[in-house]
Amino acid sequence: MVALGLAPVAHAGNVEVVVTLKAPPLAQAFVHQRTLAFSSFARPQRLLLAAPASRTYLDRLAQAQRIVQSRIRDAVPTAQARWQYGVVLNGFAVVVPQNQVAGLARVAGVAQVWPSVTYHSLLDRTPQLIGAPTVWGPSLDTAGQGMKIGIIDDGIDQTHPFFDPAGYAYPAGFPKGQPAYTTPKVIVARAFAPAGTQHANARLPFDPGASEHGTHVAGIAAGNNGTLTRNGFRLSGIAPRAYLGNYKALGVPSEFGLNGNSPELAAAVEAAVRDGMDVVNLSLGESDIEPTRDILARALNAAADAGVVSTVAAGNSGALGPGSIDSPASAAKAIAAAASTGGHDSIETDTMPDFSSSGPAPYSLSFKPDVTAPGDGVASSVPGGGYAAFSGTSMAAPHVAGAAAVLGQRHPDWTPAQIKSALATTGAPVRITREVSPLREGGGRIDLPRADQPQLFVQPTSLSLGLLKPGATVTRTLQLSDAGGGAGQWSAAPTGGFVGVVSTPPQATVPGGLQVRVAVPRAMREQEASGFIILSRGSDSRRIPFWFRVERPKLPLDRHITLVRPGVYSGDTSRGAARVTTYRYPDIPPGNASFPVRLPGREVVYRVHITRRFANFGVAVLSRARGVAVEPRIVRANDENRLAGESALPFDENPYRQSDGRHRLVVGVLLPAPGIYDVVFDTPQHGHSGRFTFRMWRGDTRPPVVRVLGVRGRALELRVTDGGSGVDPTSLSAKVDGQERAVSYASGIVRVNLAGLHSGRHSLGFSVADFQEVKNNENVAGILPNTRKVQRTFLIP
Repeated sequence: MVALGLAPVAHAGNVEVVVTLKAPPLAQAFVHQRTLAFSSFARPQRLLLAAPASRTYLDRLAQAQRIVQSRIRDAVPTAQARWQYGVVLNGFAVVVPQNQVAGLARVAGVAQVWPSVTYHSLLDRTPQLIGAPTVWGPSLDTAGQGMKIGIIDDGIDQTHPFFDPAGYAYPAGFPKGQPAYTTPKVIVARAFAPAGTQHANARLPFDPGASEHGTHVAGIAAGNNGTLTRNGFRLSGIAPRAYLGNYKALGVPSEFGLNGNSPELAAAVEAAVRDGMDVVNLSLGESDIEPTRDILARALNAAADAGVVSTVAAGNSGALGPGSIDSPASAAKAIAAAASTGGHDSIETDTMPDFSSSGPAPYSLSFKPDVTAPGDGVASSVPGGGYAAFSGTSMAAPHVAGAAAVLGQRHPDWTPAQIKSALATTGAPVRITREVSPLREGGGRIDLPRADQPQLFVQPTSLSLGLLKPGATVTRTLQLSDAGGGAGQWSAAPTGGFVGVVSTPPQATVPGGLQVRVAVPRAMREQEASGFIILSRGSDSRRIPFWFRVERPKLPLDRHITLVRPGVYSGDTSRGAARVTTYRYPDIPPGNASFPVRLPGREVVYRVHITRRFANFGVAVLSRARGVAVEPRIVRANDENRLAGESALPFDENPYRQSDGRHRLVVGVLLPAPGIYDVVFDTPQHGHSGRFTFRMWRGDTRPPVVRVLGVRGRALELRVTDGGSGVDPTSLSAKVDGQERAVSYASGIVRVNLAGLHSGRHSLGFSVADFQEVKNNENVAGILPNTRKVQRTFLIP
């Protein structure tokens, strides 16, 4: 069999996707079998890649992958394989023409094709605040000594004084990657350049002009203790004696910093696990997508199965309210970190800054974040030997990564789940006048000395009971195990003001299970319910946060009209009823968005059945009768409490357009899972209901078609058509000889005003997008894939 070659460059019109096979990757096989054949007596909970059983299993996966690669090459001769996965995923990345992607799923042996998703970076005193020096020991013997923290980000400046290699030695088998960018402190330096990139530094582990974020994050996690800054104060990372691995997977320049695609990020996770990293940190994120189509979350969950802790920034979208958690922080087995105050530039400590995202995870409604850590005004390293104070959950996550490394050194037999439990159940309260909701802080601000002696482990570390209707009764079980000194009886009780709704037995036995019962009274009003299950014994207490929402959905009372096929339709909100006012998650507070949030007027509902996987589907309001105000939304499962992601809200979500964030009457779903979706057209406060028209589309990945017709009168005419989501008239832009010109559009014809131009040859620069481009963001392959740009010369007679 002939394997596909490594493709350094993709041709125009090509896309990179990930193909996975049916057999589980090594990490999942290990967690399901849990035999010493895949590990060792010394660390039975940690996957050992050098074990004979592991090597045999990886060889078997590789052989099956080569067969599938050969079949793909037979079907698509230009296909080029890139990254190979076997530990956290079973598959490979492949570059193919855009129009051949759908055919990959039909190749024998292919279980699933995953589209490329793009992620971006999220933007002293903190070691003392979380108690790190207390557990380091006077000689830093347990300050992360020998532990390896992989930073998956935009690169690390390994020459920075914060990473001075004096006193370090490479561990056996290192350095790895590009040795010129390694030191005995930064022992791995790898770059994961996306297919087709032309950026000069994309294939280098460090970009002098753009690796600021990763260098800062790495310093927080593992900068050397007592490093003297130019301003005369000393800094330390949380695990100052740990090694660092530099996995530069954000390498595509944009006006928003360096971005990275999901194939490269998954490859970085795979490499970090293979290289023996103990912890990986991802201070990055993008709008949460449908969980079964989130390959990066899948890779992080598998990394945990392999014995590697993942720490992830929760997101900086706190203004969007509850349900603003990013991907991949939504990954079930990762530790999602919210941000609190307490950095070098902070005035207060242990309060919650506005930017920190809130749970639950918007798609799955799983409980997130898991913990909180300092993320406001945190001082750390930046390229060139300097230091700066940054804010963001990006700064909180490496605090947790460093803490996990310290705990991993001190307790080498602890699993990732146990490290997560130790950190999540021992946190300190975060307050804004009073303690914030668990949906904002998780288990609280991490406290390393308490986490070092947790006494008991809890699985799971939080409870999301989702959406419950009045009269519902739900029971969940918390599994309790002894972490050292915790065996025996503990008192148990819920907090949060829901006495009689949430209950537990008064006593819990460790080891054993604790049942948590939620019985929603039939008269209970619609509301959020959150709090903690408190386990206490003497002066010791442990907290397990819970959340659910009591809902009384009104949308099922509305009749719906089924849309069978894409096309243009007419609607009339005056024929509907005024039942639904608010749509969530996210549950956006009024005034925090460019579009109306409260919609108390009449609504009409159209149902769309998605029976197979599409890249997208959506609707755009094309026209409204005079005085009519209409606001579209898309929800799942006939429930206004299940918005289909941020793209289901009416605003321009494309970060590569100047109109990003503006109110647009366009909604959509990216990477929708098969199921039932309801498109709701509602009426805002003080708005009038009435007639409107709209277009529905699905699977639109192509830009409009443009044909230059020629000069007529004092205008250049072009025919612009789009058979998918339709031409977006607001996107039309024309320049003649480099100068902006007025344009008009009607019946598929664009007229570019040529008034004042002399006879002769001129140059035209023209661009147009369709309505799908309004909803494209960094969760789609490429930049502006639904925009057509045309360069032509033309003659004015």
